[in-house]
Amino acid sequence: MTDSDSPESPFESLSAGSHATDAFELLGNETRLAILVALWESDDPFEDDTAVRFSELRNRVGTTDSGQFNYHLDRLEGHFVRSSPDGYELSEAGRKFVQSVIAGAGIEEPTLEPTAVDIPCKLCGGTVEIMYEDGWVYIYCTECDGLWTEPGEYPNGHLAQFALDPAGLVGRSPNEIYAAAWVHSYQRIYSMIEGVCPTCSGSIEGALEICSDHDPEGLCSNCERRLGTIARFRCTVCKEWAQTPLGTVAKYHPSVVAFCYDHGLQLQYGFNDLEHIDRRLRLGGSTVERLSEDPPRVRVTTEIDDEEVRVELDETLDVVAVDP
Repeated sequence: MTDSDSPESPFESLSAGSHATDAFELLGNETRLAILVALWESDDPFEDDTAVRFSELRNRVGTTDSGQFNYHLDRLEGHFVRSSPDGYELSEAGRKFVQSVIAGAGIEEPTLEPTAVDIPCKLCGGTVEIMYEDGWVYIYCTECDGLWTEPGEYPNGHLAQFALDPAGLVGRSPNEIYAAAWVHSYQRIYSMIEGVCPTCSGSIEGALEICSDHDPEGLCSNCERRLGTIARFRCTVCKEWAQTPLGTVAKYHPSVVAFCYDHGLQLQYGFNDLEHIDRRLRLGGSTVERLSEDPPRVRVTTEIDDEEVRVELDETLDVVAVDP
C-alpha cells in the first residue's frame, strides 16, 4: 500500500484536527502532568494574581534539571499553560483538563451497590433502588418492569440512567446522590435544548424518536421502551448525547414553566431534594399525542388540578405551537 492509499488517520476527521494530536502528545509525559497539577494548586478564580514563578514551579514539580524542566514547560505553553511577566498559570484548556481529572480519573473509582432511596416508583409505587457503575447512576424499580430494558447484566425495572462524574458521589448519601444525578442531568439537557453542548460547547442536534410499531401495553418488544416517543440529543463535535421523555423538553418552555408554577410546582429551581423530585414526578406528568408521521410532530400535554397546557414539537424538538 502506498502512502497515497493509506487510510485517513482518525485525528484528521476530528474538528480539532492536528490540535487533537498535539494535545494527546503533550499530555503523555509525567513531568508535564506534574506542571499542570502544580499550577492548579495555585489557581484561584477569584484572585487576580495566581501566576507561579519559574523557580518556584520547578521546585514544586521536583525537577532538578532546569533545562529538562524548561523544555517540558515550553511544550505546554500556548496549549495548556500561559505565561506573563509574573510567571506561569493554567490556560482555560489546562484548567478544564485538570478539572476533568479531578472529577473523574483522578479519584478512586467509586461504586455503589444497589441501594434503596426514599422515593417510590411513579409507575407502581414500589421500592426504588439506585446503583453506580462506570460513570452512570442507574435508577430502577424492584417491583415492576420500569420504563425500558437496559442491555447487559443489569436489573430489570429501569426508570432512569444519569451520567455523573465520580466526584458526584463524594460526601453524599444515596438519597443525595439520587438528587444530584437529577440536577446534573436536567442542567445538561437544558443546555442541549438550547443547542449548546454542556461538555464541549459544540452544536447539538435534536431529534424526535418515534417507535414505528409501538405496543402501548408495558415494555414494547420493538423498541424495548414503555414510551413510544422520546427526545434524543447529540453533539456534532464531541458526540455527547442524552435521551429523555418528551415531557422534559416541554417543561423547559416558559409557558409550561409558568403553568406549573401557578399550580404550586417549581420546575427549574430548588429541586435538589427528594421531596421536590417526588412532587414533580407525581404532579408534573405529561402525555404525548402523535399529530403526524411525516413530518413527525407531537403534542405534549401537562395536566395539574384538571387544568392543562399543551405544546407541539416538531422533528427537531422545536416548540412550534402552544395552547393555551
